[in-house]
Amino acid sequence: MAGAEFRYRPVPDDPRPAAERTRDAIRHLGRPPRGDTAMPDIGLYQAKYALRRWLDRIPGVRRLSPNAVSISSLVPSVVAAAALWAGWWPLVILGIAGRMVLTVMDGLIAEAYGKKTRIGPYINRLPQEIGDAMLFVALLAWADPAWVALLLASAWLVNIVAVLPAVAGGSPQPAGPAGQPDRIAIVLVAAIVACAVPLDWTWVCALIVLLSVPTVLLRIRRTVRELQSA
Repeated sequence: MAGAEFRYRPVPDDPRPAAERTRDAIRHLGRPPRGDTAMPDIGLYQAKYALRRWLDRIPGVRRLSPNAVSISSLVPSVVAAAALWAGWWPLVILGIAGRMVLTVMDGLIAEAYGKKTRIGPYINRLPQEIGDAMLFVALLAWADPAWVALLLASAWLVNIVAVLPAVAGGSPQPAGPAGQPDRIAIVLVAAIVACAVPLDWTWVCALIVLLSVPTVLLRIRRTVRELQSA
């Protein structure tokens, strides 16, 4: 890699056809294949491709197992949740940042180096769901329980409308201002603010819940449009 340019380097024993390897490399950069028109997304989901370019510079990253990296993301998730419950805001920041890096790195390794497996997407998603639940439950120490319950419910609904299109043969829908990375980013920013001034975490819960409404509607709308045009 030179500068910001990405050079696709498949592992020597990558058995996939060249066309498939090239397509994965393009997706690794977040660029649509030639002839495809990408619909702009709202939210932080697409920002992961910029972070992937930086993570790809780490020596030896190609030798790692994407599934092992996915599972290891539970460690910073536990740290972030425990720190949030205790009010140790700097540790919350470090835990969430570490989790973000690992959950982006597993996709980088799987897609850029031909290490995708059938169970990979499941192992990738499960630790994130567990991490979200732990983080939001930890908010019970600082926020109104009713709003925490609404936050958990809205996060569940947002996730459901993201993966439900697959039932009808559609594409997952990551767009929206309250997607999975957006929610933990909001908690991250709130923890940064809490380091300097007292913060009412009930308002943080309320913000995420309110942003979940347009997120759900946007994802449903995109799914309907995709399936009707198929």
